[in-house]
Amino acid sequence: MRRPRLSRSRPRPSIVLASVAAAIVASPFAVVVAGSDPRPADSHREIPSTTIDELGLADVPSTVLDIAESGLAAAGIRLPEPDPRRADPSADDRPVGAVVKHITQDKPLKMVGFTWERAVDASMLLRAKRTDGTWGDWTKLEPIETADAPTPEHPMGTEPIWVGDAREVQVAVTDDGLAIPAAESPSGGLVEWGIGTASAVVEKLLTTAMSAMTATLISPESLLSLGSSLLTPLLGGPSVVARAQWGADESIRCSQPAYSPAARAAIVHHTAGSNDYTPEQSAEIVRGIYAYHARTLNWCDIGYNVLVDKYGQIFEGAFGGLDRNVEGTHTGGFNKSSIGVSMIGNLDQVAPTPPMISSVARFLRWRLGKAGVNPSSTTQLTAEAFTDSKFPAGAVTSLPAISGHRDYNNTSCPGELGYGALTAIRSMVGGAPPSPSAPAPAPAA
Repeated sequence: MRRPRLSRSRPRPSIVLASVAAAIVASPFAVVVAGSDPRPADSHREIPSTTIDELGLADVPSTVLDIAESGLAAAGIRLPEPDPRRADPSADDRPVGAVVKHITQDKPLKMVGFTWERAVDASMLLRAKRTDGTWGDWTKLEPIETADAPTPEHPMGTEPIWVGDAREVQVAVTDDGLAIPAAESPSGGLVEWGIGTASAVVEKLLTTAMSAMTATLISPESLLSLGSSLLTPLLGGPSVVARAQWGADESIRCSQPAYSPAARAAIVHHTAGSNDYTPEQSAEIVRGIYAYHARTLNWCDIGYNVLVDKYGQIFEGAFGGLDRNVEGTHTGGFNKSSIGVSMIGNLDQVAPTPPMISSVARFLRWRLGKAGVNPSSTTQLTAEAFTDSKFPAGAVTSLPAISGHRDYNNTSCPGELGYGALTAIRSMVGGAPPSPSAPAPAPAA
């Protein structure tokens, strides 16, 4: 059981993910062609570890920032109006700013997420310090909604965000855009400002939200390289970076895949992380998401069926075979009979690149054609119970065969610019003539 106020790294066993090496290229375990049984990666190779360190957010050092100079005001954050009758006289005329948490590490942080084990009503923004010493923009962290209330065994969390080589990040926790106000004391500590109408905000954020939150620091090992020699061709479709090739350690999966009788729709997502990554780092991002989904959130596997980076590299997601109707964990209430494709990046901030759009279209052209789905048609899915769904349990949807996550759930995913790209994706996929075929038998457990 994890305790959210623990400030040191918890003694959870390291998460081990397979490395990509020359041996993989010749390995028979990397086959992901249509009609073949999916097989786990070779467990006898030497593999580096992906570590996950967890810090109670309440115990992370705080600092106070001027909301204008820090960019918080531009990000929509404001301070509550103080009540002069309750102002702290020790604050004098010192400027009041917003309290944020400051996480530092003597090595690259790489990927950061936040989880909570009891209900939390707050929003979060994060910024990372660049290697040149300047701070990047604030990014709003998107929550991952689940069907049930959070528990220590199955916490809720934000989408993890890639920060790469950054060794410092700052996190602002807010209540409907209101931050915790404070001023710096002469001794260097923080003096809580007279809060008046902000008292409920401060109490909620300090005693309820921050005390329940855990910062999750994910450090996947880097790859030697990614290139054409590491790509696996799908029979009649595009080449992909298979699970064994991006370094999935199948020993951290805690269940066998579930299969739907048919695939009827594709649902497009974005990872909501950073847009600043290299082609080699894409595999690290996928391994980090895999570790976070499988172990931190206890989903047993990565939630998406496929991930596509801005360079057009296609990564195999959930275990079970890309030509089979594997049920992922990507769209609450609609994981059955759907294919979850996630574009790597924050597509509220930048538009998907032409290579990314082209690769998403190439994959869906192949996959929907194999499923016998007309990509220009509407399709029907039956909603299962899910708190954040736009549809009640039992409702039958009628949506485009290629839709966005926001069409099914109350979310901004796949971002404004990602959602806007769906028209182009549908157009590019539309040339695929449907070719119905029954899914191959599921592999033995």
